[in-house]
Formats: sequence, C-alpha cells, structure tokens
Amino acid sequence: MPRSQLMTKPETEPKDAVWEMTKKATPVNFIFPILGAGVSYAAYADDLAVSGWPWKIGLLVTLVCLFVPLAVSMMYRRSNLLWVCGLILSIATFATYFFFGIFAYFYYFVFAPMSSVLRWPGLLGGIVLTLYWVIMSRQTVMYTITKTSFVKRAFEESASDFRYRNQAGMALFERLNKERSPFPKIYSYIVFGIAPFYLILGRLLSSNFGANGVLFALAVLGMPVSLWFVGLLVRIYLVMVSLPRKLEREHRKPVLVAD
Repeated sequence: MPRSQLMTKPETEPKDAVWEMTKKATPVNFIFPILGAGVSYAAYADDLAVSGWPWKIGLLVTLVCLFVPLAVSMMYRRSNLLWVCGLILSIATFATYFFFGIFAYFYYFVFAPMSSVLRWPGLLGGIVLTLYWVIMSRQTVMYTITKTSFVKRAFEESASDFRYRNQAGMALFERLNKERSPFPKIYSYIVFGIAPFYLILGRLLSSNFGANGVLFALAVLGMPVSLWFVGLLVRIYLVMVSLPRKLEREHRKPVLVAD
C-alpha cells in the first residue's frame, strides 16, 4: 500500500480569535495613550509648567491598556469566547477615547490656565454631553437588541453553543439600528455641534491666545470625536460583552466567535 495513502491529512487548527483580536488591538492600545502622555508632558509639564499629573495618568493608562488585554488573552487563549474578544476590543476603543476625550478635551479644562468663567462651564458641559451620549447610545443599542431580529439573526444557535460572526454581525446591527433607531438624527447633530461652537465662542471672548492654542484646537476637535467613540464603546460592550454573557447564563452555552 503506498505510503501516501497511509498518511492522513493534518487537520487545520481552529483560528484563535482571542489572540487575533489582541494582536489587532495592541498597536491602538499603545499609540493613542502614549501619544497623549507625550504631548501632555510637553504641554502641561514643560511648556505651561502647570502639572505633571496629565502625563503620569497617560502613562498609567498606556500600561493598563497594554497589559490587561495581554493577561486576558493568556487566560482565555483558544477559547474563542465572544465576550473576551469584546472586552479586548472595548479596551482598545477606550484607549482611543482617552486621547480624544480625556487628553484632548478634559485635560484642557482641568489643567490649562484659563479663567473660571470658561473652565467650569466647559468642564461641566463636557461631562453632561458625555453622560447624555452614553445614555442615548445605550438606549439605542438596547432598542436594537430587544426590539429587532438582531439576536436571532446574528447569533447562530447549535446544540452545544452559539456562533457569532463579527463582520456580518456588525453589518446587520448597523442596518437594523439605522432602520429602527428611535432617536432622530437631529439629536446627533445637536450633540456633536454644541461643544465646538461653545469652545470657539469662549475662545473669541478670551484674551489669552498664547501657548495653549494647540490644546484649544485639540479640545475643539476632540469633543465631537470622543462622543463618537463613546457611542462605539457602549455598542461594543453591550453587543459583544453583555449580550453574550446573558445568553450564556440563560442557555448554559458558550457564545463563540465563528471562523
């Protein structure tokens, strides 16, 4: 009997979704927080000489965003659990939000030299806008999860588990969310428009056009971008972390990422 017939074809190992997600997230987890830390050192500690806390916080966030996903991936490697992949992706999204929201916007109103008349309305306004966007995003996502066919169509159930395909699932969510969203688009325009116009008006009324001009520009651009990432973070957490955990508890089956 020929030797080739005796040899069996090796089985292809299943794709390690957790490790693949970690590799994709690692550059984001490093670049955005460390960039915020570096600019914070140059601006707040060196140029303006107001505080060393911004760059220290940025460095801490960088370390957390780098090592927590690596630790999680080592614990759950080859499990292909959706909620683990969702947790890693959530951390990467937060790392991006840290740059545009915390560093670009909130650092400016907490640490940059300015009058209290501008500092407190800008700081409190940013907090209110962010909280409002979190609440609105959560309601929109939960509406899509509970009031549409998203769960039945995106999560394929078998006798032993559920299977979820990332790209197809997100595309389906976008389609259903767009069609079924209970919030008119005018709300989005208002939220994304208030912060830049308020900051520009405040800057025009201010007599300080010195070294913090770059920081001001980052704050103007950072708030609307950060709100988008906040909405994305809420969606990723609810769809890829909270929902799979709920399905696991209710059906006693793991929710896996499909190849």
